[in-house]
Amino acid sequence: MVDDDFLFAEDGTLKGAPAALPESRQPDGPPWRILIVDDDEEVHSVTRYALRKVRFRDRPLELLSAYSAAQALTMLAAEADVALVLLDVVMETDDAGLRLVRAIREDLADTAIRIILRTGQPGQAPEERVIVDYDVNDYKAKTELTSQKLFTTVIAALRAYDSITTIEANRRGLRRMIALDDRLRPDMGMEAYAQTVLEQAGPILGANACGLACVVEGVEGWSIGGTRFRPLAATGRFADMTAVPEGSPLHERLLAALADRRTGVAGQTATLYMPGPDGGAFLAILDCDRVLMPADAEMLGVLTAKFAGGLVNLVLYEQLSQANTDLRALTQTLEHRVAERTRELSEANAKLETLASIDSLTGILNRRRFMELAEAEWDRCTRYGRAFSLLLLDLDQFKRINDNHGHAAGDTAIRVAAERAGSSLRTTDCLARFGGEELVAMLPETDLPAALLAAERIRSAIGTHPVLHEDKAIPLTTSIGVASWRGDTETLAQLLDRADQALYQAKLQGRNRVEASRVTVS
Repeated sequence: MVDDDFLFAEDGTLKGAPAALPESRQPDGPPWRILIVDDDEEVHSVTRYALRKVRFRDRPLELLSAYSAAQALTMLAAEADVALVLLDVVMETDDAGLRLVRAIREDLADTAIRIILRTGQPGQAPEERVIVDYDVNDYKAKTELTSQKLFTTVIAALRAYDSITTIEANRRGLRRMIALDDRLRPDMGMEAYAQTVLEQAGPILGANACGLACVVEGVEGWSIGGTRFRPLAATGRFADMTAVPEGSPLHERLLAALADRRTGVAGQTATLYMPGPDGGAFLAILDCDRVLMPADAEMLGVLTAKFAGGLVNLVLYEQLSQANTDLRALTQTLEHRVAERTRELSEANAKLETLASIDSLTGILNRRRFMELAEAEWDRCTRYGRAFSLLLLDLDQFKRINDNHGHAAGDTAIRVAAERAGSSLRTTDCLARFGGEELVAMLPETDLPAALLAAERIRSAIGTHPVLHEDKAIPLTTSIGVASWRGDTETLAQLLDRADQALYQAKLQGRNRVEASRVTVS
């Protein structure tokens, strides 16, 4: 046991040396690294003496020394896996230790390392303020430290560090294991799958590892006599191995692992046992560059389950792939017929869309489609304050044409009027059959004077030459009403009504003429 002699006198100076601690006889693991930071050489000496034979979880201590905060910061930036810092507060400055705490936590971003402040002048750094303002794990006045208290303080700090680093290692391992899913595909083949898992096993454990994965052959009723191990993948010193010679040390290791039938760790070696489909099995061994801990065994158990499930899925995937190949051969004709039918439906839909928008007699837009476009143009002009005009056309004495020459002649007259009106408009203008012998034209970006000119061109084009039908020349004229939009107070319906009234006036004035709307919108 450690005695309770004080290491420091009341004035903070060293007092005596502690009794020796019992020495563990169990095998060493990686040492716990502890950094002593103090500007007093004797503090380093007595601390080393007090902790010289302390072991925790069968691992010895490795004590490092720094004699200033600046030196300690340089060492911590370069050294890995320092578990604990025993830190003096007052060194090159009165708050050098406290500044080092901030640098460790903020500049080095190390939250796992345990920091224990030791000071011979507690009045210069009150305990309550230090605990609240600085991320330290303990605060001790040198005058209160005994060998026993130093021992318990160090062990408690190492236990906390071990728990924190174990949790963080597991988190890193799980993150890498999750990321491994993105690299594993069921179509990559068994060898490539096993190779990827072996290459990632070391990083998942946070160690450098050489690995060998084998499929077990020749197992009958779990009798391992004559068992062969066919390598699937290998890394490190196993990389060039294409066979496992019977009777070799490696063959004996694999036989022992097969007989054990479980995943486990021993020293720096890990064994992964994975039952396969149809009574088969897979084995993998990993030789790592560090001693493996119980937490590593748990992580390997998760990896083994993932690996085994993936290998089984590969076998099933190959079977499914073959079934899919056969199925595709059987369904090629059906797929072709579906594609052909889809094409026919697409063409039919296009035709329906055309029929829904185009007037079947004239080939120009129908009333429904025209109203959709007119509403859109009215919205645009309302938003931007632009001009547009409507022309409403009605063929003169159309009933007489039908009565004297028949409805076929009337249809011819409507078609010819649409063709002549369309040839007189711009490509940006819109012409539609509005109903019966009525046509309507929308002229974007057109004010009333320009609309009247366009209407006159149409009237002249329709009325200059008669319509030929069955060798008969049928006179054809049209009356046109013109209305230009008068701003956002006027609706599309009101604009159409004004064009209709203008058309009515053209009829009253003797037909074959253009009249502009004279109606003021209320």
